[in-house]
Amino acid sequence: MLDSRFLASPPGPVAGVILAGGQARRLGGGDKGDIEIGGRSILARLIDTLAPQVAILALNAHGDGGRFGPLGLPVLNDDLGAVGPLGGILAGLEWAAAGGYSWLLTVPTDTPFLPPDLVLRLALGLDRGPAAIAASGGRHHPVIGLWPVHLAASLRQLLVTEGRRKVQDWTELCGAAVVAWPELAIDPFINVNTAEDRALAEGLAAVPGPRTAAIVLPDKESGRDLLAEFAAWAAGRGLRLGGLIQRGHHDAVMVDLEAGTNFPIMQNLGRDGGCAIDTQAVAAASMVVRGAIERRRDLVVVNKFGALEAEGNGLADEMLMAMAEDIPLLTTVSVGRLDAWLGYCGGMCQLLPPDGAALRHWAERTVTASAR
Repeated sequence: MLDSRFLASPPGPVAGVILAGGQARRLGGGDKGDIEIGGRSILARLIDTLAPQVAILALNAHGDGGRFGPLGLPVLNDDLGAVGPLGGILAGLEWAAAGGYSWLLTVPTDTPFLPPDLVLRLALGLDRGPAAIAASGGRHHPVIGLWPVHLAASLRQLLVTEGRRKVQDWTELCGAAVVAWPELAIDPFINVNTAEDRALAEGLAAVPGPRTAAIVLPDKESGRDLLAEFAAWAAGRGLRLGGLIQRGHHDAVMVDLEAGTNFPIMQNLGRDGGCAIDTQAVAAASMVVRGAIERRRDLVVVNKFGALEAEGNGLADEMLMAMAEDIPLLTTVSVGRLDAWLGYCGGMCQLLPPDGAALRHWAERTVTASAR
């Protein structure tokens, strides 16, 4: 189950390091991160993707770090010399620990399409191991990992005392869990090493990613206020929103974002029966979502992927309909139902922390760009 620390706002416990030591020898030399894909350098793409996911970001690079000065990021050197990517991971672990961070995210500098929910998805693997690495298409990507900083001592021992430099040795030693990504239109971990890789990446740069997002909530917490605040912000930006948000708890109603109509969804079962969801009211409210899809609103909001939806009922059909029509969809899901949600959408979504800034950032990248 996802540790609630990774739902913090901002993501306080996680520092990030881009391993920028690779040289683009098969592409004429120089720093790999300077290679442009779709008119932007890979490093610029990485910083834009990673900065919202971590509390602080740094580079690990050899030579004069001054060449990275315009980026405004700390530059870490390997004190062990050229020992490969593990040297950069070690430098990052020790730097993060000294800064008071509990976790380190590491990524290579030649991956232009890293997912915007990399930290959250890697964190899903931490119930199976003390660290987590990414995988896609049947391949492991051991440099793309989430590591607890207390592993620095064992990594230093591996490098200095045992003289071992293979990243696979390290991931096996520390018992890192493997987190597999779904098959998407673009493998988010494609790297650029050759002219052929670069040409492929250029062709993929304009391919849009999933336009569905789910705000991941700690169990028993509600995203009602967050969604209401976001809806007000989005309306102020001129976005045409449709769908439903929830107000209240025991006397909960779903509110039509366009017409303002209330749909009471709880029925009182009497003194001994308590309350239960009124499925007929939910069915009536579902027509609001269907109407928003038919009118192709800029964004369809469904208040949550809850118990009914996890069973294939409630608003499940309407959510699938929005995805099939490629209309941006936003919902919320509790940590306890996250596996059910990922199975339901086939992993074709972006996971968001319960943070207004992260939500607005997603909307700017996914919704407003397509609405222009």
